[in-house]
Amino acid sequence: MTGRRPRASSRDAILQVFAEHVAARGYADTSLGDVAAELGLSKGTIVHHFRSKEALLGELHVAYFGRRFAEAEFIRAELGDPVSRLVAMIYALLAAHRDDRAASLACLRELVRYFEGELNNYVRTQRAAYTEILVGILREGAEQGVLHTTDPRMSALQIFGMCNYAWTWYRPEGPQSVEEIASRFARDILGGLTHPSVDDRGLEERIAKAVAVVRHAPGRIPAETEAARPRGRSA
Repeated sequence: MTGRRPRASSRDAILQVFAEHVAARGYADTSLGDVAAELGLSKGTIVHHFRSKEALLGELHVAYFGRRFAEAEFIRAELGDPVSRLVAMIYALLAAHRDDRAASLACLRELVRYFEGELNNYVRTQRAAYTEILVGILREGAEQGVLHTTDPRMSALQIFGMCNYAWTWYRPEGPQSVEEIASRFARDILGGLTHPSVDDRGLEERIAKAVAVVRHAPGRIPAETEAARPRGRSA
């Protein structure tokens, strides 16, 4: 049987087409039968390679993060200073939305599924290890005095949130290229991280006032700890 999409190997082909289907319609609405039909394979061939749809999702994650780890290691090998490494990591995270789009959408869109069942421990370990790469860059920059953050882990999570959430709005055919977006993000992030923090009492007062306003917004359901806290006391 001749498939409509000749690939380097049937295993790679299955992973790619599966990623495209999950990216387009979601994991729940993706069937192994549809993937097999698109490739001109039998469903049994897919099961032979991957056992189940859940296992295929796991393999997709393994392959995807293998590429991201390879990028990160290359960045660390080629760039010697933390600021350059940070900018490269921001670009790599955003470029994956374009250059590795199907797998990026599938992995980020179906993130909650990775924390269920047999995939749980492995996926958490992989994501934690990848997070540590960025945390390490930020920590090194802080130690050298070229990046100013008192909490490298929280700063890393901020960057991941900014870049990974792009799957919800970035479109390759959109008005701005990945390079333009990465430049904007890098400038915004570095604008804060490369300048020493100052004791800005005015900013602290603005933050406190903003928090108080949000907490008293009409119809807002307060957190239990907030509801129990006496009015008028600071957080």
